[in-house]
Formats: sequence, C-alpha cells, structure tokens
Amino acid sequence: MKRLLLTLLLIPFFYACSERVALDNGKMRLEFDREAATLLSMVDLETGYEYLDTEAEPQRLWSIVPLNAEDVIAEPAKVKVRKISRHEVKLVWFGEGAFTLEARVRLDKEKPLSYWSVVMKDYDKAKVKELVFPYLTNIKAFTNEELLIPDWTGALYKNPRAEHKRISLFKRNHQHHSMQLSAIYGDEESGIYIATNDAEGYGKSFTVEFSDALTNYQMINILDVESDQTSYKPSYDFVLGTLHGNWYDAALIYREWALQQAWVKNNRLHSGKMNSWLPETDVWMWNRGHSSNVLPEAEDLKKYLGDCNVSVLWHWWHNGPYDDAFPEYLPPREGRESFVEAVAKARSKGINMTPYMNSFQWGGATKSFREKGVERYVARKADGSTLAHIYNKFTENPLVPVCITQEFWRETYSGLCDTLINGYGCSGVYMDQSCNNYLCYNADHGHTVGGGNYWVKSHQRLIERIREKTTEQNPVLTGEGSGEDWIAHLDGFLTLEGSRERMRGAKASDIVPLFNAVYHGYAICFGNLSGLTYPPYDDCWPKKYRSSDTETLLPEKYRMQMRMEQARTFVWGTQPMISNYHPFVRKGRPVEMRYFAELVAKRKQYKDYLQYGTMMRAPKMKNDYAKEVDMVQMTIYSYKTEGTNIFPFKKRVPTLYSSAWRNNEGNILLAFTNINEEAKALSFTIDLNEMGLNDSYTLYIDGVAQEGAPQSHYDVTIDGCSAKMFEFKTNK
Repeated sequence: MKRLLLTLLLIPFFYACSERVALDNGKMRLEFDREAATLLSMVDLETGYEYLDTEAEPQRLWSIVPLNAEDVIAEPAKVKVRKISRHEVKLVWFGEGAFTLEARVRLDKEKPLSYWSVVMKDYDKAKVKELVFPYLTNIKAFTNEELLIPDWTGALYKNPRAEHKRISLFKRNHQHHSMQLSAIYGDEESGIYIATNDAEGYGKSFTVEFSDALTNYQMINILDVESDQTSYKPSYDFVLGTLHGNWYDAALIYREWALQQAWVKNNRLHSGKMNSWLPETDVWMWNRGHSSNVLPEAEDLKKYLGDCNVSVLWHWWHNGPYDDAFPEYLPPREGRESFVEAVAKARSKGINMTPYMNSFQWGGATKSFREKGVERYVARKADGSTLAHIYNKFTENPLVPVCITQEFWRETYSGLCDTLINGYGCSGVYMDQSCNNYLCYNADHGHTVGGGNYWVKSHQRLIERIREKTTEQNPVLTGEGSGEDWIAHLDGFLTLEGSRERMRGAKASDIVPLFNAVYHGYAICFGNLSGLTYPPYDDCWPKKYRSSDTETLLPEKYRMQMRMEQARTFVWGTQPMISNYHPFVRKGRPVEMRYFAELVAKRKQYKDYLQYGTMMRAPKMKNDYAKEVDMVQMTIYSYKTEGTNIFPFKKRVPTLYSSAWRNNEGNILLAFTNINEEAKALSFTIDLNEMGLNDSYTLYIDGVAQEGAPQSHYDVTIDGCSAKMFEFKTNK
C-alpha cells in the first residue's frame, strides 16, 4: 500500500520533469518540447500516422516581421511551458524588456482539431508589421500530394512541390480567396486540415513552403502599425487538424463552422430581402458595348431557349475606355436617351440587367482624379506608395484603388448607382472586384493602419448606402468572385472559375467547387467565361489594335472547351452563362447551343437541388473518359504586343461530369453530363449510408420511376452532349 501511494505521488513529479508536454483527445496528439516550446510531434491517433519528421530540427513557433527591413527584433531570452489540462497547453516566450508572447493550444473535446491563439504584449509597435504565428515546420511530404486552396471557387494543386516553393493558401489582402480553409493530403489515410475561425473579416495571410521532403506553414497576422496599444491579440484562432479523405471532406469540416456564422444566418437568399428576379434567373448572357450589341441578343437568346428567364451582365456600356476612365461612367457612351429606352424595352420583355461598375478603382489619368483631389483618398502601401496598377495595355493609364473607408468614395459610388437604378431604370449593378480585402497604410483615413477589418466592413457599408438610395427599386447587387464576408450583403457572385483555362491558360491549377460545397443554397453563384467567339474589343480603345476576328466564331476544334465549361457550371449548381452571344452563334454552332439549352432546361427542372440544395459527395464513376482537348486562353489586351488575343494549348480533362445534391425535403439528386458527341457507358457507385438512402426511396431516372430499392452501383448509357438525372425521392 505504501509503495502504491509513493508511486502515485511521484507520477506528477515525473510528468513535470518530462522533456515533452503532450495533448491527447483520443483523436489526435500534439507534443511540445518543455524547454524550447517547439512542436515535436503530431499524430493521428485513428491511424497512428506521424505527420512530422521527428529527426528534423524543430523551429520556433513564431516570428516577427519588422515594419522596416533594417529593424532588428531581439530574440526571446526565456521560455515557459505549462500544461493547463489534458487538452490545453500554455507557451510563453519572454523577450527584451517587458515583452512577452503567450500562445495557447487547445484540443477539441471530440474532433481531431486543435485551436491556436496568441497574445503579444509590450512590443515595440514602431517596429512590428506582422506576427507569424503559428509557424509549423517539418511536416512530412505525402505521396501524390494535393493542395487545396480557396481561390474563389476553389483550386487544387496536384503534386504542388514539383513546381512551387511557396504558395499563398488564403491571403485576405488583395487576393481571390473566398474562405479561410486549406488542406494537404495524399494517398495515405491521413492529411492535414488548416483554417482560421475569423467571423469579422480581418486581413491575414497564410502560406505554405515546400522543400524536397518537408512542408512548412506560416500564419501571418497583420498588425495595426499606428495603434496606441502595446498588446496584440487576434480575435480568431488558427485551426489545425487531421483529415481523412479529400477536398470535399475538408469542406465538410469547414461547413460545420461556417453555417453557424452571421453571414449565413443573415443571407439575402433566405431572408426575403433579395429581388426575386435573381433566383428566378435561368441563364445569364454576358455581352458588351452599346445596347444594340447586348439587349437584342438577350431577346434572341430568350426566344431560342423558350420558357426561361434571361438576365444580362453588361460591360462597356459606360462613357470612356474600360479599365481607364473609371469612375467617369456617365453618361452612357450611346447617350442617355438611347440607353434608357433600350433598358425599358428589355425589362418590359422580362430581361434584367446589371451594368458593370468597378467598386473602388479610379482612373489615375482622368480629369476628375486631379480636379477632385482623389490623391488624398487612395489606399497606400506601408512605404507610402499607392496601389496603382495598369490593366489597360492599350492606353497604359493606371487604375488607382481608392480606400473604400472614405465617405467621399461611398457617396461618389452610391450616387452613380442611384443614377443607374433610379434614373436609368437598370435592374441592379455588378460591382467589380467586390470580394477583395485590401490593406491601407494611410494614417489620415481614420481606420486602423495596415491590419484590421476596415476594408470588409466599409465595403459592406458601401452596399448598404446603395440600398438606402434605391430602396423602392430593390436592385440586385452582385460582385466579382465569391466571398463569405459578403453573403449577407451582396445578392450574387460572379464565379468564372469554371473557365479557369480560358482565363489562365495551360498551367492553371485544377478547379473544385469548394465554395459551393460549403455555401450552396445560401449564396447564388452565377457565370463563367464560356463562349464560342473570339474576344470582344472596346470601341473606346485605339482602333489600330482591333483584331479582324473580334467576336467572330472560334475554330470548331475549340468547341469542346465550351461544353466542358458549361458542364462544370451545371454540375456545380451555378447559374449558367454564355459570353459574347449573337444569333450567328446558334446557327454556326448548333450542337453546342442545343447542349447549352438542355443544361439550362435541366437546371430549371431541378432547381430545388441545383440552386437551393446542399452539395454532397459526387458519385464515383468507373470511367470519366478523360482525353486531351484543344483549348484557348483568351485575353482582351494581348493583341498590341502579341498580334493575337488567343493562345492555343491542349489539356487532358474528364468528359463525363457528375455531382450529388440533397434538397430541403431530404431527396437526393445525382446529376451527370456527357460532353462527347457520342454516347458513353456510365458506371458509378454511391455510398447509400452517406446519402441516407434506404428502401423508403424510389429512384426516378430522367423523371421515370424505377423498380426496386436504391442500389450502390448503377450501369447505364448517357447520350452524347446530354445530361442524365437520377432522383431518389422519399415515399414518406
């Protein structure tokens, strides 16, 4: 008895003297060095997989990025590690003077997730620009790696370390990253899930660094460099966890958190605030220029498609050259009277339109930039320079981002929207570059300098200002890309990623519908860059650079690229779009237009899934009939320097596409489409348990009831250039 009592008394002593401090929740285990406060081990307890190279030299979990490169930040002199509970540890570093950095790492009670928080106290605010925490090193490479990043709709890099040394995973600072999650995984049973749980839209960066065999992650927290405070504590946690599966499984983890956030609870689709014409839209047409090149084409498309609602994304309607004369949009280039008359006529026929206006750019060479003293309102970098960028390669005049926090800009832009909507009768406005999060270091603007969430919050206030001025019209306000911070404010999101190759060329990463997997049914995504013609050309640009091929039919060999883009749009549950449409397109490319019409009709028929449903795991097809396809990357500016505006290449892509959906009644839809002109054998499997399917469901294939209970495997034939729908409806 005495020996047992002595043993029990000594356990805490030996534990306290251990070189390692371990956290364990039965799902994952983290081990820290008691003396150095470094991460030594990360183990998936379900598989036994060790993520870290335990032979590599551990690195400190944080670093400071100085405001000026020549500034020297003193190294910490002392470290203290204390285990608070089985699931939580506190790590404290003591530095020069009273400086301390305290981190807490906490395991979830039930899930294989950990939450990392940090507070930095008594630091030299004149020297600190960014805090890197956590800095995770020595993660072993996976076999056949795939790296997921939330690049708007979602990007998947296969074997990323072969071509990259450093990739921005999500950088909410002038980037196209719509959410706060990422994952890396391979053929092993375990992968890594990372995220932040920021509900307020703070600017931040997250990067991954690759060596031959190891991976390092950096979470970069951006500070307010003019703050009177001498302590810094992010309002969000960094989340690190284990992952079993692929990108969709990462989306499921994130979705559980995301659907609890205010932007989902206050989303405009379910709140009843959204003008009904947007959810009732069946197809979009994206044309440019005078109304005569836009609205009659929409009427023709509507007539061709039959019973469907056509809406228009309308660029180049405005005064002055595109990507140059912003925001001198008024009057329209064809004149006010002609424009207003054309808009009224189109709306009388049920056609709605959202004319383009950039949400914060001002042309640096415009007369108004000088006369209005816009220089004092523009966003600035830490070195005091502007964020000016030349998009227009013909005029070579820059666009300069105005700081969106400024009342001057909110009143300017909302006034333009007021004129377009109340004065000209337009159905809404497309607010280009909306879903971005810039940093501004102008200390005279009244916001935190550098770090903060002022850009997101001010953009939201800009949207509300527009709505205040246009309440009676209830306009549809849409934005570029997708972004969770805007779900409660914008009505729709222009997501062009289904046409990633057309935009970015042969080296474009693979694309996955990550945003749709998380937020479908709460946010309306629409669009692509899919079309069958050469690029358009702005009449306000120099005529000498206009190609003779402008808006004529592309060669037939590029037809399958258009079908691929439409197939992606369809199975991802995105409102479809066709770009640069004219009546000669349907006459010259009848196969593609019939295929497009079928997808539009099928989406309309199954809208409770493909617009309002929840994305589920796609069926596993035995053969997707992947093959090499002729494609083109298209630009509107390259003709001046390259003598062409299309750049051909070949890429191997699937030719069968699929997705799965659950509607609000608990029914299941499997959507398939074949972009080949010939029929293909379709063989696939589904997980009945994951789908929730049992004997109480009846299968309908293209609306025709089938006998028997749901099966885990099906073999059918799918016709060329067509869609096939499997709907499992409950009998209850």
